[in-house]
Amino acid sequence: MSSSSQVAWFCHQLDSSDCAPVKRQYLQWHAEEHGIVYSKDDPLFITAIHESSSFAWSLPELLWRARLVSLDARTLWECLGTNMVSERVRRFIDPWNEQLAVKVAYYLLQLQPTSEEEEDGGSWKKLRAELDDYAAATIKPQGTPGVRDYLPRTTTAPHTDHQNADGTAATAEWSDKVAFIPMEAGNDFSEGSLRCVAPVPSCGVLLQVPRTDMFFRDTVLEHCALGRVIAAAPALRELLSNEEAVLVVCLVFERFVVGVEKSHWKALLTQCPPSYPSIPTTWTLGDLAELDGLDVLDDVLTKRTQLQTVADQLEGSLVAIFHTLLPAAAVGTTAAAAVPSQAELLAAFSWDHLAWAQSTFDSRAFNLNVDGAVVMALVPLADMINHTNRTDVLIRKVEPNGGSFTMQVGAALTAADVGRELWMSYGPLQNWELLQHYGFVLGCDNVHDKLPFPFSLPVLSELGEAEEAETEGVSEDCSGDHAASSVDWDTRRRNLLRRYALCLPGRCWIGYDGVPPPALLALLRVQLAQAEEFAVMERHLYGPFTPLSAQTEDAVVAAVMETVQCVLDVFPTSLGEDEEALAELRETTQASAAPDEGDEESVYNYTLCVQLRIGLKRIAKRALDWCRHRM
Repeated sequence: MSSSSQVAWFCHQLDSSDCAPVKRQYLQWHAEEHGIVYSKDDPLFITAIHESSSFAWSLPELLWRARLVSLDARTLWECLGTNMVSERVRRFIDPWNEQLAVKVAYYLLQLQPTSEEEEDGGSWKKLRAELDDYAAATIKPQGTPGVRDYLPRTTTAPHTDHQNADGTAATAEWSDKVAFIPMEAGNDFSEGSLRCVAPVPSCGVLLQVPRTDMFFRDTVLEHCALGRVIAAAPALRELLSNEEAVLVVCLVFERFVVGVEKSHWKALLTQCPPSYPSIPTTWTLGDLAELDGLDVLDDVLTKRTQLQTVADQLEGSLVAIFHTLLPAAAVGTTAAAAVPSQAELLAAFSWDHLAWAQSTFDSRAFNLNVDGAVVMALVPLADMINHTNRTDVLIRKVEPNGGSFTMQVGAALTAADVGRELWMSYGPLQNWELLQHYGFVLGCDNVHDKLPFPFSLPVLSELGEAEEAETEGVSEDCSGDHAASSVDWDTRRRNLLRRYALCLPGRCWIGYDGVPPPALLALLRVQLAQAEEFAVMERHLYGPFTPLSAQTEDAVVAAVMETVQCVLDVFPTSLGEDEEALAELRETTQASAAPDEGDEESVYNYTLCVQLRIGLKRIAKRALDWCRHRM
């Protein structure tokens, strides 16, 4: 791959990434600040490193560019600032961004020669070895705890490593690299898992599942009798347009009408849990009360309302239509057998069954690109892999043109990994997201947790492009009467917000470390600056990222402190009370006999909520400490 091809490849990667224009703008400012030649055709300065040495690439040079390309809108907002390009992307940002960056780096290296006889082949091969070592040290799980390690122990705790030790081997055509460990029978809190049974080279294939065995729109409309009815009936076009509703309804149909043994998706249904007691959609109102003070409560209630709407539609008209249109052979019976009665179909589509199917999709579905369309899909056995912030699986994809679902590792799995559980990061998920969709949290210290910072912001796209032209030429001296109108101040504020992409995600937060992101401080400067300071922000290359007067900086810190304290005050309990409650829970459950089933569910759910609250309150405490050090 020539140097010009590398330039074009990186340019394409950048332009295909989230918020590419914002990234380009900050790269250009970095170039202006440091006297580097910037080109729209080479925004990542690839030509400059090719001119500096015979072989351009080192691992740090490759990774910082890959990190920047991999920044999504949320992480980009956290990184915005005067040192984003010069410092921030040149070191580890967070586990998810690092995984994406390593993936980008592997993609580039796979295009390069590795034969010693080819030009630079030996250098590329050496760089690949360095990347393999880096991936093993940085993104590969190291002694990762399971979800069970964050929960109180009971006599029906999830299976330990010595149980089901041999696992259930995958069929040979799917994988000879993993074993599938099923859930413990009779224990709804247990977790299935994948175990390594053989080494796999870096970027090697871990398993493949035929597309026809996946459960997604295309296969449902082909292999599910109810799916074919929905696709063909004009009266069901509105239902057909709702992908998730179709999948939920058809999953209920396959399990509770067709039956697991007769279903086309027997392998999938056999491994699905019979219930999801720790997913809030199914919680009692008493358990939901423990989410008081958290935004996730509103999301859970909205999900329940949406599910109830589907249940009402099924009861009101859809089940009757299904009963009329389903042929006898459609449910796996003989041609002479009768279609289940309307009452039996109605019972099959009960609230509990719908909640089970919805929870199955919430907790196990992949979002996959299938021949250019992003779809929700259940993938049998592959969806048993558990989450942590580091990952063994780096690539999950569906091969084109009818190809299989494929999982590939990042760092190599060696002989030392044989026998251990395999993990995959589901994404940069906060504890509230993990609880809402998957029914667990990563303890009290999830590095992806963020403390919401209530601040009314316009979405970046709503700021418009015409504002700058309308106000171009506004005097930099804001002290005159001509610049004193409120319209001018509002316009100048909007211009600053848009120019520096301060409203990029449409909301604000403080990250796990408790330090307010530079973009949040810049936002507050725009709101709190003195009149004469607007000219300073408008003249300076990095505008509101530059500290202003002591008076304004004190006001910014005070605003952070006051807002964080308000967020804390919403909670019905204090950090100390929650930490004490968690300690007591763990002591009690380890010392006493297991509670009955109903109480056990409440204990688990209460423990999850307490850990979620503790994590957020610890971020708030760190943020308040940051403020006090600057007062």
